[in-house]
Amino acid sequence: MRKALVFGACQEMGNNLCRTLINNDWDVIGIIRDDSAHVPILSQLTLAEMNSDDIDFLYQVAKDVDTVFVHLPESAAARKELIFSIEHIISLSEQLKLRLVITTNKYDVQQPWFPSLAVWKKNQPITVRLPKRLKNRLRQASFNGAKVLVICCGHSLSCALHHGYLGMLIKETQQKVIIQSPSNQRLCHYWTFLPDLADNIAHLLSHEQCDQPDLNIVYYPGHKASINDIARCLALSSGKPVSIIQLSWTILEFIAFFSPLFRRFLKTRELWQHGGKPPAYSIPLHTPSSFIHTPLELALQRSWRSVSNYA
Repeated sequence: MRKALVFGACQEMGNNLCRTLINNDWDVIGIIRDDSAHVPILSQLTLAEMNSDDIDFLYQVAKDVDTVFVHLPESAAARKELIFSIEHIISLSEQLKLRLVITTNKYDVQQPWFPSLAVWKKNQPITVRLPKRLKNRLRQASFNGAKVLVICCGHSLSCALHHGYLGMLIKETQQKVIIQSPSNQRLCHYWTFLPDLADNIAHLLSHEQCDQPDLNIVYYPGHKASINDIARCLALSSGKPVSIIQLSWTILEFIAFFSPLFRRFLKTRELWQHGGKPPAYSIPLHTPSSFIHTPLELALQRSWRSVSNYA
């Protein structure tokens, strides 16, 4: 039986990974903080309470596993929940020759050529890439014995603020739902329903061929949808009218002087304004019919009902 070490077991992606790995006959050790409030209780799940000083304990626990899982989300609030830095996690996998699986939607954004030409920019999606420093570090780890799989995904469909930016854009009252749109309402973006991503990772690893490269970066397509599509689905989920308000980036720049959250959000401005696409040379994550793919309407309904104050 395969054994996994999952960082952030109390967070949304970590919790989903624990559940789906156990359903696929893995033994799982979940890393949680000493003061974690929402602890998953599952069979075949062993919880290890740690803080950032417990490096020796971490290495002791990791000696019994073959695969390490960690999620690096776009939301800085969620990234703060990681007990250990990504450097510590990579070094762990490197030294113990473990399989490292990283899921992320945190990217460097490559601007199109001729940025002064507004018409050119408007019509060209932005190429997204792993941060260069992270990619170089992972390449080094793969040379030193770790086998690394990076799965890149789109914005999280989670409506909780601390899991993704969508939660920051949606407001609900007793009468209606309001979406503050940071992009053209018809412009499509890539969105990821994290339970689907977790299920597909387990499927991918269960059917993985032996000749995979030591560093494999793939792109999970998820849902391609516009803000209008999100609004339509939220109307079905909430049973309320949904209105869309265009965000003013000028106002956001002013608010960012006082808010670290908005300063981080401004870093994704180009992606929201022009849409994103993976590099031309990237390997797509093909999804056979046996893969899980929850329809957008149902995925948003599940996400919305889990956080709605009026459900």
